[in-house]
Amino acid sequence: MHPRPMDLRYTVFGCIRQSMTVWAKNLVSIFVLGLIFFSPLIIYTVSEVMEVRTEGGLSDARGVLWVMILMFATYAADQFLAAPIVYGVVQELNGTRASVGTCVWQGVKRFFPVFFTVFMLYWCVVFGTYTFIIPGFVLATGLYVAVPAAVCERPGVMGTLTRSFALTEGNRMRIFGLLLLFWGARVGAIAAAISFIDPQGHAGKIQALLVTVLVINFLFGTIGAVMQGVTYSRLREIKDGVSTADLAKIFE
Repeated sequence: MHPRPMDLRYTVFGCIRQSMTVWAKNLVSIFVLGLIFFSPLIIYTVSEVMEVRTEGGLSDARGVLWVMILMFATYAADQFLAAPIVYGVVQELNGTRASVGTCVWQGVKRFFPVFFTVFMLYWCVVFGTYTFIIPGFVLATGLYVAVPAAVCERPGVMGTLTRSFALTEGNRMRIFGLLLLFWGARVGAIAAAISFIDPQGHAGKIQALLVTVLVINFLFGTIGAVMQGVTYSRLREIKDGVSTADLAKIFE
């Protein structure tokens, strides 16, 4: 381990700036990974687009179902995508470039710890939000780096959750601010798309809206996954004095 610099801090805009830099430099690889992990949602959206074309519209029941599936499937896709991307983020921050195949392989090797972590993370946040929205946000903030911790440290499912809370301690308000900005922009982009397209029962516009919302979620999902990786790397450096070079050695 390396000594921890006294002025090392985690900041919202510093995380965003670093994440966007990593995202832009690895755009092709990240998009390919996004296509893999968003494939169930992509297939579902295509089927709905074809249904609208056949039926001439989208019934209220199917519309509600689409919204529900979108909410649950998008969050799951975001978290599973973070698993292979955290490897690529660590390599990029360490000054090297990871291939798509290597990222996927690292994600596959750690599939089961990540799967059970996402399962627990998902229900913690969902039940917290269902009970009262503030606990949901608190849980999402404390568990923000659970998936990267599962990939890099593999302390077991419950150990991963407690590890995430330990790493985020002292920076949860900043992470909360990051989540507010991120989800505010994401929801705002979707709301803007709905307002601009204004489907109003028009089949072609409904199809355009379905595809547009998918694209928005895809873009934000890839950016969000990178942010989780950057946040985890930064917190490990702040809390444990672990550099990106040390993190990179985990995967050797």
